[in-house]
Amino acid sequence: MKILITGANGFVGAALCRYFHQQGHTILALGRQSKPHPNLAAIADYLPADITQTLKPFRADVCIHAAALASDTAAYKDLYHNNVKGTCQVLRAARHCAYFVQVSSSSVYQFGKAPAKESDATLNANLSPYGRTKLIAEQLVLENIPTSQKRIILRPRAIYGIGDRVLLPRLLHLVKGNIIFCPVPATVQTSLTYIGNIGYAIDLFLQQIKPPRMQIYNIADAPAYNLRKSILQLLTAIYPPDAAYCQVPIFLLKLLGGINKMVPFSARLNPFVLHSLTQNALLDTGTSKAGLGYEPQYNFEDTYPQIAAWLQQLGGPDWYLKNLTQAPWELGQKFANIPL
Repeated sequence: MKILITGANGFVGAALCRYFHQQGHTILALGRQSKPHPNLAAIADYLPADITQTLKPFRADVCIHAAALASDTAAYKDLYHNNVKGTCQVLRAARHCAYFVQVSSSSVYQFGKAPAKESDATLNANLSPYGRTKLIAEQLVLENIPTSQKRIILRPRAIYGIGDRVLLPRLLHLVKGNIIFCPVPATVQTSLTYIGNIGYAIDLFLQQIKPPRMQIYNIADAPAYNLRKSILQLLTAIYPPDAAYCQVPIFLLKLLGGINKMVPFSARLNPFVLHSLTQNALLDTGTSKAGLGYEPQYNFEDTYPQIAAWLQQLGGPDWYLKNLTQAPWELGQKFANIPL
C-alpha cells in the first residue's frame, strides 16, 4: 500500500514511517520542515506542508494523521489551530484515501477510579486544553465519512519509545545534579503505550475484512504499570548507579501548585500535570481486543533498556535535551532497524 503519514518529523510520525517501511509499504511523509532528515529521505518521499493550510489531495491508499501540537503549556488558540483546524484540512485532503487513521490521545478522558472506556470521552468533563482539542478533532473524524473510506480513531496513553521528545524530556527534568526527584506517590497506576503497539494496531485495522466505517479504540500495553517504579527504572538505567533518590511529598506538590495558581512561576505545575502525577490513569482495552484482535506486542519492561541505550549512544541526556527536534530520526546504526 501507499501510506501517507502526517507529522513525519515528530516522534509518533517518524516511528510509524519506519514501522510501515519495514512492513514493505511505500511511504509518503508529510511534515512542516522544508527539508527532511536524511534518515527520513532514505525511506520515504517527503511532502513539506503546513496542515493548518489548504492541502492538495493525497494520492495514497492510507492516511495516518499523527501530526498534532501536544503540549500542557500552549495557548488554547494554538492548540485549536493545530489540532482541530489541522485535522479538518487533513480530512479534506484524504477524502480519496481508502483508510483514515486518527492518532488521538487518552487526554480525551477525565480519569477516575475505573479504567476509562471509549464511551467515557465527553466535552463535559474537566479536560486539559490539549485533551479538549483532541476530542473536538475526533468529532470531525466522525462526520461526513466518504462511502468508500474506513476510519479509525486510536487513543494511546503516554506514548514512549526510541525517538520520543515529549514524555522523556519531562522525566529527565526530574533529575537535578545527582538526585532523582520523584513526585509520584507509590500507589499510582497508569497505562503506557509503546510506540510499536500503535503501528501494530494500525496494521490490524488495515488487515480487517469488511471493517465498519468507523471504529474507536483505546491502545495501551497489556500490563498496568506502577508509575513511580517505571520512572525510576528508566532514570536509574540512564544515570549513574550512585544517583540519589528523593520522594517529593504530595502535600508539597499541592502547595506549590496552589502558589503557582495564584502567582504563576512554572507552566509545568498546572492542575492537569499534577493530576496526571498523583492519580491513576488506566485504559480499558477490552474493546480493542474484541474489535481488532489487539494483543499488545511490546511492554515497558522489555523496552526501557533500549531507550536508555539509545539515549547514551546519542551523547547522553544533555545532548538529547539540546537537540530535541532531531531526536525522532537520530537513531544511530545500532537502532536503525529495530521493530518500532
